[in-house]
Amino acid sequence: MFVSLNKKFIYSIVIFFIFTGLLFIYTFYLAYGKKMEEEQQSTLTRNQQYLELLIENINLRRNLRSILSQEPDLRKYAEISETFFSKNAEENKLTEWSRQKKQIDETIKTYDKRYAALREGFQIIAYSSILMAASILLFWWLLRRWVLVPIKRLADAGNEVATGNISIRIAQPSRVTMPDELDNLTATFNHMLENLEQNIIEIKSAENFLQSLIDSIPDGIRVIDEDYNIIMANLAYLNQIGQKSDINQKCYACSQNLNKPCPHTLMTCPIYEICHNHKDKVRVIQQFQNQPEKHLAISAAPLRFTDKDGKKRFYIVEAIRDLSDDIEFSRQQKLSSLGFLATSVAHEMKNNLGSIRLITEGLLEKLQNTDTLTDENKKYLEMAHNQIINTINIPERLLKLSHASAEQNSSLNCVDNIKEVMSLLDYEAKRRGININLNFEAADISILAEEADFRMLMLNLMLNALKAMPEGGELEVSLSQRGKNVTIDVKDTGIGIAKNKLNRIFEPFFSEGQNDMNKGTGLGLPIVKSIVNKFNGTIKVKSKLGQGTTFTVKFPKTK
Repeated sequence: MFVSLNKKFIYSIVIFFIFTGLLFIYTFYLAYGKKMEEEQQSTLTRNQQYLELLIENINLRRNLRSILSQEPDLRKYAEISETFFSKNAEENKLTEWSRQKKQIDETIKTYDKRYAALREGFQIIAYSSILMAASILLFWWLLRRWVLVPIKRLADAGNEVATGNISIRIAQPSRVTMPDELDNLTATFNHMLENLEQNIIEIKSAENFLQSLIDSIPDGIRVIDEDYNIIMANLAYLNQIGQKSDINQKCYACSQNLNKPCPHTLMTCPIYEICHNHKDKVRVIQQFQNQPEKHLAISAAPLRFTDKDGKKRFYIVEAIRDLSDDIEFSRQQKLSSLGFLATSVAHEMKNNLGSIRLITEGLLEKLQNTDTLTDENKKYLEMAHNQIINTINIPERLLKLSHASAEQNSSLNCVDNIKEVMSLLDYEAKRRGININLNFEAADISILAEEADFRMLMLNLMLNALKAMPEGGELEVSLSQRGKNVTIDVKDTGIGIAKNKLNRIFEPFFSEGQNDMNKGTGLGLPIVKSIVNKFNGTIKVKSKLGQGTTFTVKFPKTK
């Protein structure tokens, strides 16, 4: 039970005062009062006995005198007669009795005076006790004002500081006449609180600056200790895991929804590699459970330092980059390259091909009504004219393919766009000995998408199919409508994909080309995946080694 110093001093003073007063009174009574009472009682008893004897002597004399008066014969004894019949003797006795009586009265009176003195002594003790109590109260008041109250203020301020209230200050007079140690201590305590508050403000400012600094980094950043606890993270990482507030949990819980560390035998864990295999840098590609369609490149490195207490600290810093940005950049880069190529080709080809087209058209018109041109030569000239027109359209197709994506999707005809993309790959397919079959359920099948993105999707799928058939084969592109969906199948008879690698083909930078010519950057299928997700579609793949691969893409049908 907590008892303040104020109460302790009060209780101690009261108990000490009562005990001292009682002890003093009791000792005084035993030393003086009891002794005086016994002496007075003894004196009174003795004097009373003496007076009783005198009275008895006088009575005996009177009785003897009466007897002698009745017996005249006894008078002859002169001594007896002189003793009992002498008035002087009786008067002497009475005088003695009076004297003794007076002495007893004086003794009683003296006793009363001594008792009165004793009473006065007790009064003096009482007055002294009152003065002592007043002195003690004055001492206690001064002690409380000079010591207890300042200490209590310090204690209350300390409790407030312990609860986190650093802004509290102990009230002090603006001017202290005679400052003491506690006044100096109070001033020092306030100064210490001011310095502490300023230091905390600076620390919080530094923390806010550090947090703002890492929040401004576009990649996700998280700092993890050896026990998989996330110590710090930025906003980009919170967005990657789908949380909006700070996190205080294990890294495997917030990213993979596991209740224990990720099995390092099934996946590469950067923390395990750094802590157990002592690697200085680890780079892996992972997918978080809340966004399985995104591939994240994680670069991890150890962080070692010694804190102010001399204790060595060890953390792992992970930088997490969403490869969707790289995929989008690669797609934009491809579109930019196609746009530059289309512009260059259009500029270089259109003028020359346009001139040749005008010449062939002029020849056809001039020789149309003459007999100098045989039907066979006329047929060949018309074929050359048509090929020139088709060649002029190639840059136009490239320009359509490289157009920037519109902010809003629009309805587009899948059949026309697939045919135009196929025309760009026609030469490459013939060069490789590949037959292309187009199976369209209807001539007008539309979806809600952006034309350039859709053409890029089909170009990547068909180009991958051509690369998968280096020795020739069959490429079949099917387009159908089922319910509310439009289904596009791209099927080849190429080398196929191993079963254990099917789940990785959409990972950025993962490429399974058989040689340097066929091996790409590993971004074609991730670009396809991102475009499919952009248009609220789905993509699936089936493959067998040596038999071929089929990609199935489904989009919502345009209403």
